[in-house]
Amino acid sequence: MNAAEGIQVLGPEGRVLDLVDGHGSARALVWPGVGAQMRSMHLVSLGAGARTRPQHHAGEAVYYVIAGGGRVARHDLTEGAMVHVAPGSEYVFEAGPQGLELIGGPSPPDPALYDGAPAGAPAGDDTGIRLFHRDRPDVMLPMIASDARLVVWLGAGARNANMNYVSMQPGEENVPHAHMESEDTIYILSGRGTVEDLTHGFIREFEAGQAIQVPPAVEHRVRADRGEAIVSVGGPCPADVRMLEIAGVLPAGES
Repeated sequence: MNAAEGIQVLGPEGRVLDLVDGHGSARALVWPGVGAQMRSMHLVSLGAGARTRPQHHAGEAVYYVIAGGGRVARHDLTEGAMVHVAPGSEYVFEAGPQGLELIGGPSPPDPALYDGAPAGAPAGDDTGIRLFHRDRPDVMLPMIASDARLVVWLGAGARNANMNYVSMQPGEENVPHAHMESEDTIYILSGRGTVEDLTHGFIREFEAGQAIQVPPAVEHRVRADRGEAIVSVGGPCPADVRMLEIAGVLPAGES
């Protein structure tokens, strides 16, 4: 199915990326090759002492630490950390003794990562790298789930590279919604469930290690309806200002 026709469930396999120095791997789950235009999701696994190659992008980037620990710039990384990278800032992830597993990437996607061309923006310093954590959210968003946390979002200065953390209990489901000008990308950390494409009239199953890609203007609903809780990260890119205003977490006209 073409991405413009409806929701896709992607991964855990994906295009191999040449991003790792040392033992490890990097794979693109959500990228332009599957129709994504506004966000990328790369699964990066680093063995002890390994590191990513230096990256810098014309746009923002955001990552979530799935497991392990390490460093990026001056920041120590632990499970649950979220890293926001401003446009033009150069960054390298370094794994500690337990290794490091990350999900994320530039928003919008950086074509240089897929065609071997030089990165588009001049490398800058690392002062544009900020550290967040899933356990320190700014606000909650009950329309998504009883435990839906806005962490890296518009209110924190991230317009394109957002990262929310959502935990859904068995039997829980979203309020049906659509992001009219944003792609919604959700990476499943644990559990399994279904996602309903209400615009096109079909349902897809998903499980841990997969990513859900929702094109703009597609009405959808995620359900924890397969007997397990679901934990995920991701969100709409760019920020869905209208949804945030309707939810009451962003005053009208302050975007």
